[in-house]
Amino acid sequence: MSVFRKFFNKFFASSFLIILISTSVSAQDGEALFKANCANCHKPDVDFTGPALQGWKSRVPEGDWIYNWVHNPAKMIDTEPYAKSIAAKWKPIVMTPFAQLSHEEIDAIMKYVDDYAPPAAPVAAAGETAPKEDNSLIYGILTLVLALVAFILLQVNSNLRKLTDEKEGIKRGEPVPFWRNKTYLMAGILLLFGVGGYWTINAAIGLGRQTNYKPTQPIYYSHKVHAGVNQISCLYCHGGAQAGKHANIPSVNVCMNCHMAVKEYKGDPIVREDGVQVNGTAEIKKLYA
Repeated sequence: MSVFRKFFNKFFASSFLIILISTSVSAQDGEALFKANCANCHKPDVDFTGPALQGWKSRVPEGDWIYNWVHNPAKMIDTEPYAKSIAAKWKPIVMTPFAQLSHEEIDAIMKYVDDYAPPAAPVAAAGETAPKEDNSLIYGILTLVLALVAFILLQVNSNLRKLTDEKEGIKRGEPVPFWRNKTYLMAGILLLFGVGGYWTINAAIGLGRQTNYKPTQPIYYSHKVHAGVNQISCLYCHGGAQAGKHANIPSVNVCMNCHMAVKEYKGDPIVREDGVQVNGTAEIKKLYA
């Protein structure tokens, strides 16, 4: 009984220590916590669906205000003046409660926000483009090597079967040479068809028939505003880019995830390539047409 009790005590103590360490480590990862809980509505340094978070210490009341706000914003709006002013300014957007976040996790998030600095944009030399990596030759060589290995293994298998049959006294007809063997011929034809089709399709894609193809879009869209200023991930709108060759145009439903709340453009003037200024608010209103 005493042995079992000692084992149980050690197991309980070890489990508690592991949980404590895991919680401590996760609480310190402010960037991951921010991206998992806050990034859909907030940016550290610019207004987004919700307000920018940098400089929060100079705006919010002292004490446990920030913890209470994160845990239960609706209650704060009913009882606290500054919370009411935030709700009035950002109406109809309502802060989502995050009651599961501990004080340590909230501290880690706010520290990440305070220390955040926007990444510097990479500067490329004039006229310089990144070389496109082409592994077609490597894949072709590997295919030929694998085909050769498969052919050798088939020949070895055939010879072993022949030796086994001779040892057991089983008489078989003369083996058909591989260049007349229907199985080999069919495999070769399929291989040539596959390789030829691959090269033909790749060559057709590379003909450049879509070069400079820019159809007029019904709603003007600025990547500079969305991906640049607001730092929205490219994959948020173009989810297909991660799995295919084409980014695909997102549906209006994706746009409405943000523009249900963002109905007015308040940023810097938008100018098209032809020099004509675009009315951002008017373009947003087209989503509701």
